Amino acid sequence: MRAGVGGTPAALLFVAMVGTLFFFDPAMASFYPPCLFRTFFGLECPGCGSLRAAHQLLHGNLGAAWALNRTVVVALPLAAIACVIGVIRRSHRNG
Repeated sequence: MRAGVGGTPAALLFVAMVGTLFFFDPAMASFYPPCLFRTFFGLECPGCGSLRAAHQLLHGNLGAAWALNRTVVVALPLAAIACVIGVIRRSHRNG
């Protein structure tokens, strides 16, 4: 059995994405994609500001992140907890 090998590329991609988001502010860097909903309709979608909010969270700026997108501030910690629980459950099943 090759335990843990399948998740390595996904983990590396995740680390690269988080690193990019940490070092390059979406409000300043031009390589982040624009919101298509906002581009076409001129209105903010529920995801608007999510990259900027995640960037602020990575830098510990909770207030700035909250102002940009409240959903991200609530959802990211919940998603992280769910991922940790999933890893723990898989390790107990395989171990």
